[in-house]
Amino acid sequence: MNKKGELLLLVTALIWGTAFMFQSISASLIGPFLFNGSRFILGGLVILPFLFKKDEQNDQRKMWQSGIVLGIIMFIAPNLQQFAMIDTSAGKAGFMTSLYIVLVPLLAFILQKKRIGKKLILALALALVGLYMLCGASLDLKVSDLSLILCAFFFALQILVVAHYVKWVNPLKMSCLQYLIAGILSLIAALILEDFNGLNYFKALPSILYTGIFSTAIAYTLQTVGQKSVDATVASIILSLESVIAALTSFFFLGQSLSYKEIIGSILMFMAVILSQLPTKVKEKKNV
Repeated sequence: MNKKGELLLLVTALIWGTAFMFQSISASLIGPFLFNGSRFILGGLVILPFLFKKDEQNDQRKMWQSGIVLGIIMFIAPNLQQFAMIDTSAGKAGFMTSLYIVLVPLLAFILQKKRIGKKLILALALALVGLYMLCGASLDLKVSDLSLILCAFFFALQILVVAHYVKWVNPLKMSCLQYLIAGILSLIAALILEDFNGLNYFKALPSILYTGIFSTAIAYTLQTVGQKSVDATVASIILSLESVIAALTSFFFLGQSLSYKEIIGSILMFMAVILSQLPTKVKEKKNV
């Protein structure tokens, strides 16, 4: 076990988990597009020097392909999440977003025909029940609930696209491009669809700085370094702690709490995330 790598991933989960609190604060001050446009441009600029670093194994064509595709996905997913947080607590948003960890192997099965195991089926069942409880044990879903479910889907899609392109391109260069493209698209949408209030933007600056520098630029780097020396399953389980951290920070610092139904739903969602990442024993075939 690599303690240093696990510690880096734990710090990553801590940063991502607390980011929900700052997103919740910004949701009451400025529009989703302006917030995400600002933080993605900032995050992209922080790691911009990596874009010009010479890399022997970096396919330029695929780098731009990945940057554009991921930039569009990252334009959609975080804005759906931020839109939902206008009337959703940070804790609930954190747990519902964590559904992406369960959706990744499901999408891999649908798109790439990868085998789906019994553990994943059980994890999906737990996740569905957890979502039902998080939505107030009602099938009458709010717009914010649907936004978070779609957000989780696009985050899962983003992970599969990254896994596809990372074989040919430098992950930091790819990340820089996706942030800059997502930021530009978000700012364009903000100019068209949102009103600008200078005072509210100034109040939201601490949240923009935290999510842009720490959540976007630093946390991604820590995740990349940490996962080099930690088993993928262990890494996913550690990173899934962001949902728990989101709930705890929003409760202690923002006074946001979950109802008993939402608590049960959160526990089921967390169980589903852990179960979906547990390794499956592969039976060795004996030669006849």
